[in-house]
Parts: sequence; structure tokens; C-alpha cells
Amino acid sequence: MREKLIIARGNRTQQEVADKLGITQKHLSKIELGQRNPSILLASKISDFYKLPVEYLFDDIFLKLNTP
Repeated sequence: MREKLIIARGNRTQQEVADKLGITQKHLSKIELGQRNPSILLASKISDFYKLPVEYLFDDIFLKLNTP
């Protein structure tokens, strides 16, 4: 589960956010649950929408640099 995405969504419903992003609520749900990874373009749109770095929101799929 990608808790950072859920926290970033705040009081907005999945449907509200999905509509703004141009995707279905089901697609957003699967991304939040970690069942699907967004395309690079969609990850960038989500990052812009929440005004948070893509690496922060999707730390499970982005390479962590400077780690042993």
C-alpha cells in the first residue's frame, strides 16, 4: 500500500482525484494499493497534482541513491 499517496489525497475522494488526473477511480485505487505502477507520465501528473516529488510518492519503484 502506498500510504503517502493516500495521505496526500487528504479529504478528496479517489473519484475526484481520478477525474482531475484523467484516469478511472479503479486505476487510481490500484495505484494507491500498489497493485499497479503508474506510467512515467502519470506519475509525473500525480506528482504535479499533489505538489510532491515523484520519488517521495513512489519510493517503492524509484531507485534509492546513496544507500549501502
